[in-house]
Amino acid sequence: MSFDLFRPEIDASHPRLERLFEQAKQDFWNDSTAIDWEQPLTLNAAERKALAKILSLIYYGERAALEVSAQLVPLVEDEQAKFVLACQVIEEAKHVSAFRRLLLKLDVIHPCNPWVRRTLVDLVATKKASFKLVGMQLIVENIANQLFHVIHDAIADPTLRKVLEYVGRDEKKHTGLAVLYLPSVMKKVGFVEAQHLYLRQVYWSFCISQAIWDHRREADALHIDIRTALKRGIDAQDRLVEQMGMRRAIFKNKTLENLVLSMYKPRET
Repeated sequence: MSFDLFRPEIDASHPRLERLFEQAKQDFWNDSTAIDWEQPLTLNAAERKALAKILSLIYYGERAALEVSAQLVPLVEDEQAKFVLACQVIEEAKHVSAFRRLLLKLDVIHPCNPWVRRTLVDLVATKKASFKLVGMQLIVENIANQLFHVIHDAIADPTLRKVLEYVGRDEKKHTGLAVLYLPSVMKKVGFVEAQHLYLRQVYWSFCISQAIWDHRREADALHIDIRTALKRGIDAQDRLVEQMGMRRAIFKNKTLENLVLSMYKPRET
């Protein structure tokens, strides 16, 4: 048990996290009332099944994010970061609830893709805050947010779009935590841990790209442009790292990124 729990001093070293905490409180929404769950879906049976397979990927990611954000609360040292993460725990619980309702309305919750399972198990099992923050806040949350955008643009169902809008708004705060807090965490990471973290990112990126590849047919059936989602994810992560002002132990390989993108042919117009 940390005796910092009983220190009288007030943690004020991260004022931008304090603002993020205030934003999280202002943005609070109730998944039971914010979404009209009685509204019928506008998708046919084939579209519902295809979308359910894709959203099941996200559903398991949200369940893992719930676990990881809860695990991070006692792992991080700064109280302001704990406040933001405590809000994220509630937000992730709402995301799990919202996607569960949506999936059961669409079709069923499909089994977890084995590549996604590998990544999520790794992030839940690791004991290091740096691994959890980079893997979940910087990589998984970022990719999910970009995927929300392309699904929202491709499918005009009102219920789906409302869920994605609410969840996407929260995901921005989660990647914002990475921008604001990861630099202070990474400065304390030693050389061996930094190299290990770098290699884990290569592994996570490979697993995620394989999971997306496995669902290319469902994406094509729904006119979801996976290549655009991946490209946006890569570009968005570059912007997040640029905002962080450091790239220590953060994986970046243009050759590998171009190889992944080359797997998907640009959609013909």
